[in-house]
Amino acid sequence: MTATSLDDGAAVAGVADGDEAVLEVDGLVKHFSTGGDFLGRHRSTVHAVDGVSFSIRRGETLGLVGESGCGKSTVSRLVLGLMKPTRGSIRFHGQEITNLRPRRLRPVRRDMRLVFQDPYASLNPRMTVGDIVGEPFRIHGRGREVAREVPRLLELVGLRPEHAGRFPHQFSGGQRQRIGIARALALDPSLLVLDEPVSALDVSVQAQVINLLQDLQQEFGFAVLFIAHDLALVRHISARVAVMYLGTVVEEGTGEEIYERPTHPYTQALLSAVPIDHPDQRGRGRLLLAGDPPSPLDPPSGCRFRTRCWKAQHTCADEEPMLIERPADPHRSACHFAALDPGDGAR
Repeated sequence: MTATSLDDGAAVAGVADGDEAVLEVDGLVKHFSTGGDFLGRHRSTVHAVDGVSFSIRRGETLGLVGESGCGKSTVSRLVLGLMKPTRGSIRFHGQEITNLRPRRLRPVRRDMRLVFQDPYASLNPRMTVGDIVGEPFRIHGRGREVAREVPRLLELVGLRPEHAGRFPHQFSGGQRQRIGIARALALDPSLLVLDEPVSALDVSVQAQVINLLQDLQQEFGFAVLFIAHDLALVRHISARVAVMYLGTVVEEGTGEEIYERPTHPYTQALLSAVPIDHPDQRGRGRLLLAGDPPSPLDPPSGCRFRTRCWKAQHTCADEEPMLIERPADPHRSACHFAALDPGDGAR
């Protein structure tokens, strides 16, 4: 495989309209009960995810972005069946998997794999690299393939076959994440869930790992759910982007639409905080949000962003905005007053 620069990444993962939907999420909700005394009184409810919907087609990358605590990692665990949703539907290759029992979910999990955020904590220090990469084969009854597949997978991610006999502590952070990627690719999945896969790595190493993932996706055509808080990074790898705020998706569109023509005030504020490399553009105004994000224990009525939004009016408190296309732009935005111009009062 040949390395590509991050500047070319936005073109990766484009798919034709006729390609199948690998993953379809519809109205996904996850609430957690917390607190209370031993009699169960005075319990509170955490609204972690509230009505999230999206789909990912074969060979496509969807970037799910938002600040810490917005619910994006909870979405990934729901998709992988690591927890059950309160409400909503998850379809994988057209099959409803929302409430499958563990025994029936096991074969589905062969086809959807997770790459963890922390390459240091996600690898068993007592296992060799060969055992780590070969473990999925043994778990799913394909142990005879280990001797052949482990060297191939290591070479695929830029490591050498002889590395199979070493332990994780003998590798750098970037090499460990390559090992995690090799393990995720072991059973030829059609969906990779990448939960902040490079946030623990140095910037130069981040580029190498992202380029590797792009090359592998071009070669094998798997779909990717890429979860991150770094908007600049998501721009280079995701064909489509969904922006989350306090458990809901507030804007969704192609990378170009989100980054060049954002219409939701929250997205505009996030993008205004991204550092600018070009000196001619450094004088732009920055949108400053008032206050802290509300607690998911008691989200605001109507629009959840209204308590920090400079456009908020009475309508925003009384009526929750739908995630729909707006007249100003064809991509979807959940704002009563969505517009390309951020307006006054936010700078």
